Amino acid sequence: MKDTKLNNDWEIDKIHLDEVYEVEAWCHMFGISMVDLKRAVDTVGTSALKVKEYLNQQSVKTRKTSR
Repeated sequence: MKDTKLNNDWEIDKIHLDEVYEVEAWCHMFGISMVDLKRAVDTVGTSALKVKEYLNQQSVKTRKTSR
């Protein structure tokens, strides 16, 4: 992982679940558990941008159903 800040490199950043320090950094950045990160990667692949978009969609769905 190049950088843990949100930046223009989302398109090329990949999430490597086999690297503990990366998993911890991505979990911290997204504010999610390792289980949630693995679920997201299993669903949309290792692209950090796609994982971010997936998590945002899940967040919107959760907010709509909790009202």
